[in-house]
Amino acid sequence: MKINEVTEALNPGYSDNPQHKKLADFGRKLMDMSASMKITKTTSDEEIHRSNQMSSFGDALTRFGTDFGPKSLPELLKVARVSKEEAMEFLALAQKAPAPKLKGNEVEPDDDDSDDFDEPDDDKIARQADMMAKGK
Repeated sequence: MKINEVTEALNPGYSDNPQHKKLADFGRKLMDMSASMKITKTTSDEEIHRSNQMSSFGDALTRFGTDFGPKSLPELLKVARVSKEEAMEFLALAQKAPAPKLKGNEVEPDDDDSDDFDEPDDDKIARQADMMAKGK
């Protein structure tokens, strides 16, 4: 077995196509917009249905082009259960939507590779075991 066969087998099916990434970003925006919709007693069933469609379409966009997602426009529309006109309208909304901002209680991920548990690493433990075995 060759290395490229192994790496292909380990590939979870995500696309590295920049267009697919852009669609996935739009999908996340649409799902966020749908999730943040205020539902009150006066919210109509049609508005709720539209919000659900937006979320479903956004979800399908995040999986577009992957092994487990739609791979064509007709398949995308079928999976999301939206018409072509609704899809175009949702894409226009996502394109106009600003990038999400961090809220006050959210923290950016820390790229620090330090040991959070303040424990010795495996090499240090191995050296200590060797020293003990030699009686030092």
